[in-house]
Amino acid sequence: MLKNPKSWLALILFILVMIFALQNMTQIEVNFLGFTFPTRRFFVMVICLIVGFILGKTIRFKRT
Repeated sequence: MLKNPKSWLALILFILVMIFALQNMTQIEVNFLGFTFPTRRFFVMVICLIVGFILGKTIRFKRT
């Protein structure tokens, strides 16, 4: 699983983002599509990280 440098870099970046997110547990209000709801900043950051990971794995650009 962690045999190439790309995997190690992804793991290190993930750990750093999680540490940063856990240090930002303040309550915020999120406005999305006309809805406003309170949530913790941690959850917003983790959701963005997961969506970015999924998009990065599914969308491939053709190299020329």
